[in-house]
Amino acid sequence: MKIAVLMSTYNGYHYLNQQLESLANQTVAESMTVYIRDDGSTDDTFDIIEKWKSRLSLILYKGKNAGPAMSFWWLLMNPEIQADYYAFCDQDDVWDSDKLEVAVNQLNGDTHFYACNCRIIDEKGQTIKTERMSQKPEIDLAKLYVTGCTQGCSMVFSDALRKYMEKLDIRCVPMHDVVLMLYAIYFGKIYWDELPHFGYRVHSNNVVVKSNKSAFKRIKTTYWNWKNSKKNSMSEVAAEMLKNISNLPSEDQRFLKYVSEYKKHRIWLIRNAKKSKVDSAAVRSFKIRILMGMY
Repeated sequence: MKIAVLMSTYNGYHYLNQQLESLANQTVAESMTVYIRDDGSTDDTFDIIEKWKSRLSLILYKGKNAGPAMSFWWLLMNPEIQADYYAFCDQDDVWDSDKLEVAVNQLNGDTHFYACNCRIIDEKGQTIKTERMSQKPEIDLAKLYVTGCTQGCSMVFSDALRKYMEKLDIRCVPMHDVVLMLYAIYFGKIYWDELPHFGYRVHSNNVVVKSNKSAFKRIKTTYWNWKNSKKNSMSEVAAEMLKNISNLPSEDQRFLKYVSEYKKHRIWLIRNAKKSKVDSAAVRSFKIRILMGMY
């Protein structure tokens, strides 16, 4: 069995040691290789990585700054990386020692995609929330487009799913994890683990997380995400899915068509946005982006 852990680093000096230690402590560490693509770090990230090469099977690629989505996507599509299972890994989290073993044990038969719950930890590694999600999330097409579901760092998936993705014509990647999961729902079963198997760290430098930031940083992060989405829009993702997937259910086909032409169907999309008390902010963001022409 071979497991490829795909990690993108960028100025990860503060937390990278803890994450690499948690990888070295995996119960299946002997079957694991960590592939790191650095996205243009200027701090001591490389020194930390070099120190861990004696304890981990680790391969480093140095690249120019492309942003997290394309950095992870480069790893996912890199033909040099071959394994039976793959896992996305953020540089600043802390994995439980059984995270990969638990995931791989669920990936059999026609189950090709695994994701799990997590704890929320702070900058010091202290738990501030024992479960990120208190109930099993809805995993369907519309839900993923409107509010998303889970983080890439919770995902482990089969080589069969990876090979399927390689064959598709995917050029628009707003976020690597969102795109992968959108296609995964049409490629076998998805297993959601309600138990947390890692600590998801929130801090002021998170690219996505906003709840722990000042008002100014929240606005700045939101603007960055929306600006990025104009170059890699979800409407284009929908258009690509219509071309790439045959025999879509009629309801999903209509949804993708309306998203791909969202400026013509703003009212329908806003009225039919998936309602959720937990994800009310995400639903609101979806509606604003539709109205502003930034989807």
